[in-house]
Amino acid sequence: MNKSKIARHSELVSESTTLFQKKGRSRNQYGMTDFQAFTLIELIVSITILSVIMLSVFVIYSNFIQVNRRLEGMRIVQENIRNITEKIATDVREKGIDFSYYNGSNFDKTNYYTGSGNSILAIQGGDRYYSMKDVLGGPIICNEADQKNIIMQCYMGMEDSTGKRKALSDDRVSVENIRFFISGNPTTSITNLSQEGKVTIVLSLQISNKSGVNSDIAKNTHMNIETTISEKIYKQN
Repeated sequence: MNKSKIARHSELVSESTTLFQKKGRSRNQYGMTDFQAFTLIELIVSITILSVIMLSVFVIYSNFIQVNRRLEGMRIVQENIRNITEKIATDVREKGIDFSYYNGSNFDKTNYYTGSGNSILAIQGGDRYYSMKDVLGGPIICNEADQKNIIMQCYMGMEDSTGKRKALSDDRVSVENIRFFISGNPTTSITNLSQEGKVTIVLSLQISNKSGVNSDIAKNTHMNIETTISEKIYKQN
């Protein structure tokens, strides 16, 4: 009797195992159960999703860094433009424009109020403002072709009455274009406001390739300004 019960129990266990395998635990041709195969698929899907998430985070972080660099670049450009215009404005208002410099003896000494404008701003007392570049012999004028050359770094500078030159902009920026449009009549009565000396500055400044940023950011981080500065009627002596 006990033997028959044991035999019957074994048959039931065998049938249950067979039925269980048919319902999802059968082995495939690689010897893996369906449960094991499904787990492997889940793992692959999970890894794929994680990879996509990590890639998205990296792209967002990279874009965030680029935006920060552009913002910092614009801050640097604005800071340099402010320093340049404030220095020129101080000299124009306190010393005045040297109209006698523009006697037409050469291209740089012709007073162009219209058209291409002047590349040099002359101040009474001998100071001169223009774009410069460094060479072995010292700073010299940076012409229009140099300013358009992305390899060349032109900076805004001032030459004093002794011929000494110094930079007004720092090495993080480069001058793309600088023009001075001068107007006024120095022989007219100083009380005639309509004829007071004026200079309109057209300046384009960009981030330099040498400032630790890639060429794309340097190329797209620049600023153009146009401002007019008038002499004071009563200048300092």
